[in-house]
Amino acid sequence: MTTLKTSTATKPEVVLEMKDMQGLIVRGYKELDAATYLLLQIKDAEKAKNYLKIILKEITPAIDNRPQSAMHLAFTWAGISLLKVPESEYEFSREFREGMTEGLRSSLLGDVNHNAPDTWKWGGPKTGDIHILLFCFAKDQTMLDELLNVQKKALDENDILIVEELKTCKSKNSKEHFGFQDGISQPAMKGLHGSAKKEEETDPVKAGEFVLGYRNEYDNYTSSPLVKDSSYPKNDLPKSRVEGFKDLGKNGTYLVFRQMKQNVFQFWKYLKENSKEPAIDQIQAAINLGAKMVGRWPGGAPLAVSGYDDPGKNDLNKFSYLIDDPNGMRCPFGAHIRRTNPRDQLFSRRKDEPSINMIRKHRIIRRGRIFGKPIVASMNPEDILKLEKEDGEERGIHFICLAGHISRQFEFIQNVWVNNPVFADLNNDADPIISSGQNNKNDFTCQASPLRRKYKDIPHFTQVIGGAYFFLPGIKALNFIANC
Repeated sequence: MTTLKTSTATKPEVVLEMKDMQGLIVRGYKELDAATYLLLQIKDAEKAKNYLKIILKEITPAIDNRPQSAMHLAFTWAGISLLKVPESEYEFSREFREGMTEGLRSSLLGDVNHNAPDTWKWGGPKTGDIHILLFCFAKDQTMLDELLNVQKKALDENDILIVEELKTCKSKNSKEHFGFQDGISQPAMKGLHGSAKKEEETDPVKAGEFVLGYRNEYDNYTSSPLVKDSSYPKNDLPKSRVEGFKDLGKNGTYLVFRQMKQNVFQFWKYLKENSKEPAIDQIQAAINLGAKMVGRWPGGAPLAVSGYDDPGKNDLNKFSYLIDDPNGMRCPFGAHIRRTNPRDQLFSRRKDEPSINMIRKHRIIRRGRIFGKPIVASMNPEDILKLEKEDGEERGIHFICLAGHISRQFEFIQNVWVNNPVFADLNNDADPIISSGQNNKNDFTCQASPLRRKYKDIPHFTQVIGGAYFFLPGIKALNFIANC
């Protein structure tokens, strides 16, 4: 292997190159009601590159603040390989190249038994290969249909097959199908103004945690795919910190996509029939238990600081577990949001500042949307609990997250916090909301005085039905891929 010389010159922190970033990195397009995701398969690499050249000018950059529509492109490792994107001594990450369904990785992620890739609708070993992911957003369905018609024609002309067309649903009050407000907690990114609520912006996470080519929370640069400058002298890729190379990864990121089906009727039926939480009636008892499993009330108020569904705290995201609820009496230790973001109370003898610093190294940016018709129009638990039977409709969430390091961020959260049955010294208590296939039945513990309440043999309320790892390139990198 060639010995590479790295520049030792000290440089000030680089300002985010927004013109070269795809807009999905900095916004989730909540103002664009309609969205569809196309999973694509390349039949002819040269024709596919021709399509990339056509769509390049339509890709929405991060600098565009108020688009009426938006489109973004990401690639699987199979797609990158098929397009013959050059490799060098510095490669794409191992987990991206191996893919989400690699054997050991399936076990790590909990994708076994009812979540096994063999049962998936897309992305699994028994489905068609996925090479490209095309995101299409628009302000309304009419505009989206027009955009899709143009793209479908161009895809067909260039022998690119649509393997799956994943439609999304407009979420009422930003709720997911179980009836809880979602997407409240998002990390603020250093150098990106307005990337999160004001209370979080005082200490934003370094950009390198989410975008390649910038310093991360270790004050280092996450490994990025590089290209020899001498081999492609006319490319306009960003300069690398390694002499003689251009940075193919800079201003890009890795994208994790998991399609999860939610059994809403079963979820609330279980809560109504089994809740032992103190309440005025069984309806409220069910809601109380559901809130404890999630860690927030349906409206969004965090249990750690609110004893009821307080509308004034719906978007509250600045609170402390160590100070506000150290013993889990309000928000149980095993609650979904307490697992996925333990804030200032890690259960590893780290407290306060050390916990906060550690958790900053495991944050992700979420960009998911729901799919399928809501089981009730209001999406309120009280109305869902009135239903007498399941409606047979498939519904769930497109979980999408962005991370500079798939293993250290997404996979760590999934394996060490979400699927861990002994998280916080619990016993057989994995995440009660995101269903791991590792245990046939799960338990959930509500800390209480004088005796805790233990719910046993909880059924699986979610199922993974598709997924893959993608690379979301910078715009200059997209141009390079189309022309290399």
